[in-house]
Amino acid sequence: MSKKDIKSKVLKITREFVLINVGVIILGILLVLFPDKSKDIICRSIGIALSVWGVFKIFEYFYVKSKEMFGSFALVQGSALIGFGVYIIIFPDFLAAMITFVLAIILFIGAVLKLQYALELARFGSKIRWAQAGAACIMIAASVIAFFNPFGKAQNIFLIYLGICLIVNGIWDLITMIYISRFVKNGGKKVKTKKIDSKNDQYIEVEFEENSGDEE
Repeated sequence: MSKKDIKSKVLKITREFVLINVGVIILGILLVLFPDKSKDIICRSIGIALSVWGVFKIFEYFYVKSKEMFGSFALVQGSALIGFGVYIIIFPDFLAAMITFVLAIILFIGAVLKLQYALELARFGSKIRWAQAGAACIMIAASVIAFFNPFGKAQNIFLIYLGICLIVNGIWDLITMIYISRFVKNGGKKVKTKKIDSKNDQYIEVEFEENSGDEE
């Protein structure tokens, strides 16, 4: 994989995760500000978000299709997302009955994603890998609390708790994606590669190291 391909892939992932985490932050804000009226609003918002995400995935499929054969399952993903999204918009009660469980799942997925980031950053020797691992542990604990709901019948307090967790989760992931994007684009000034194809600019054994301010 060439250095250009690596940067292009990171940019694509960054764009998608920025959209997702902005949505997660907005969702958290709604829970904090309107805990008593948020269920219906959130369900319809999730339906709209899934539908929009599905449209993006379908667009991605036709964009990738022109470049790569059998290289994407975005058409299937996009269709499924639009289907779920439209159904939730029409029948919000379907999701409202299990909204707290869904939000707990979102928190848990975010926690596992942070753990994955930590492992990937560790492979590249990043200085923030321990901070990322710590964030993953905190969010795993937060999702476990959400699953067991120690707040009992205090539903509004529980929803506010979930909202705060979602806001923190979304902001942390945005910061992480910005860091990873800059790390690949600017921070990885020292790149050890072995060129295998001069004509096509192909590399193997790509290793990024954080920029320490000195040049070799």
